[in-house]
Amino acid sequence: MSHIETESWAMVTPGDVLRSIRRRIPSVIFTTILVTTAVVSILVIWPNHYRSEGMMYVRLGRGALGGDPTAKTNNSVSMQESRTAEVVSIGEMIGSREIAERAVERVGVEKINQPRNWIEEFSQLAGAKMKELDWLTGSQEKTVGDLTPQQYDAQLEREKAIKTVQKAINIQVAKNGYTVAVAGKEDDPLLIQSIVQAVMDEFGSYHVEAHRVKGSEAFFDVQARESRELAIAARRELQETRNKMGWLSADAAERTLSERIIDLEMKLSSADSELAEAISQAEELRRQLESTDQWVPVAKTLGIANAAGDQMRSQLYDVQIQDGEELAKLSPSHPRYKRIEAKMNQSEQLAEVERSEREERQEAINPVYQELETQFQTVRAKAVGLASRRDSIVERLEATQADLQRLNEDVVVMSRLDWEAQIAEDTYRSHARSLEEARVNAELDKNLMSDVSVIQGATLNLKKAGPQRALLSVVGALFALSLGLLQAILRDSPTSSVRRTESRRNRQTADSADQDSRTFRTEMEHDALAPQQRTKRQARSAVATVPTITATDELPGSDSAEIGLTKFESGSNSPSSSILSDDESIDGFSSARPR
Repeated sequence: MSHIETESWAMVTPGDVLRSIRRRIPSVIFTTILVTTAVVSILVIWPNHYRSEGMMYVRLGRGALGGDPTAKTNNSVSMQESRTAEVVSIGEMIGSREIAERAVERVGVEKINQPRNWIEEFSQLAGAKMKELDWLTGSQEKTVGDLTPQQYDAQLEREKAIKTVQKAINIQVAKNGYTVAVAGKEDDPLLIQSIVQAVMDEFGSYHVEAHRVKGSEAFFDVQARESRELAIAARRELQETRNKMGWLSADAAERTLSERIIDLEMKLSSADSELAEAISQAEELRRQLESTDQWVPVAKTLGIANAAGDQMRSQLYDVQIQDGEELAKLSPSHPRYKRIEAKMNQSEQLAEVERSEREERQEAINPVYQELETQFQTVRAKAVGLASRRDSIVERLEATQADLQRLNEDVVVMSRLDWEAQIAEDTYRSHARSLEEARVNAELDKNLMSDVSVIQGATLNLKKAGPQRALLSVVGALFALSLGLLQAILRDSPTSSVRRTESRRNRQTADSADQDSRTFRTEMEHDALAPQQRTKRQARSAVATVPTITATDELPGSDSAEIGLTKFESGSNSPSSSILSDDESIDGFSSARPR
């Protein structure tokens, strides 16, 4: 479309459109009736569609909670998110090609591809004619790879049946729910019922296969046996090490030694206190014994004769007599004299001592001293026992501390062996648990126990579900009317309207110029003006020329179309060019417009 045509379309007004429709009303009616009749005819002969519906429920089962036995999941799982994702995944799986292939295998390719309406019969007939034509022309039958022509045709038929199933099935998943609706639409109610039911039934086994972990039972059986042997070996090594070291349990031994050390330390402290107390008591008793008399008098007798004293005095008298005789013979300065005199004085003193009265005293052991002696001996014996006891406690404490030190050295080895034994046992328990879970899953899989159950079988609905002929007929009629109006507008080009408008303007301009010319001539005939003024007016009128109105529309297939030109010259009584009428302009445009 050229630039001028674009500007012409932009100048179209609603009034121009209505005038175009009014001029083309027969064609509008004809087009509407024709298209409406065609649409209704197609709807009448179009085959009916029937609908079948089923529903499946996703239970909270091992598919959502159990998981893969070979995988380790977290301790906490969001049940809402897990189940919602599972339901959505189930909807995607039902609509997969695998389910469509299984449904085709169950229902049958021939049953699905069997023609049931004139469209399918016509398509099958056309295909048969094409094969006959290929056979007559001698062209080779199509094949791919190692497939024979029969296998190739069978595969094409199978693909056709699979696409029919995929096109017929519609899956709807409830929002925030645990149900999956399976619906189908086809022109045969029995066929669509069998397809929907086959899809739901086949998905049960497919869902079981999807959650099945192949080889998990054999794998965990081997792992459980190996981990069991490792756990037994680790536990045996730990027990042998304990027996060799003499410990039943590191924790129990440490607790026993700790309690023993605490008890011995308490006993040692008590023994030290008692020993110190006994030593203090013994020292105090010794001091008291030293300050206490061992014997005390119990009786006293005075005036007892002293035979020894009397005899001593008589002998002393005899000696004094002899010494007096000797002294008489010696001079006082003689040494012997002094010795005898000293001897006599000493004997006199002894005799004087013996001359006093004698007394008899009876003494007995002091009971206080005896009691103190008894206590002292008891305390000393107690101190000796406490000292011996203290030494024994010290020896036992040192031995216990040595055992504790040895335990601390041995506990490193026992802890390592204990950890290895615990890890081996935990591994064995985990493998045994996974093995049991794999066995249970295998048995459930054998019985095809799925978490998805069919709660509503495929329905057989003999009431047609489509097409909605009444509604589609109304839509077709509206479409036909729109098509008729559109062709009327397109057939009446907007350029014609523009040209007609410009022609009317040209006629009005030409009529105005003709009126001015007649007025000018009248003034020239009846006005008696001076020559000079008349000359000026003639000169002024000579240059007065009517504006040229020319429409040069660059139309496809033509050079230009000149509408008209009106020019007045001085002294002329009529226009020098003619003006095209409206019909002539339209005819001229029509002749120049491309077909």
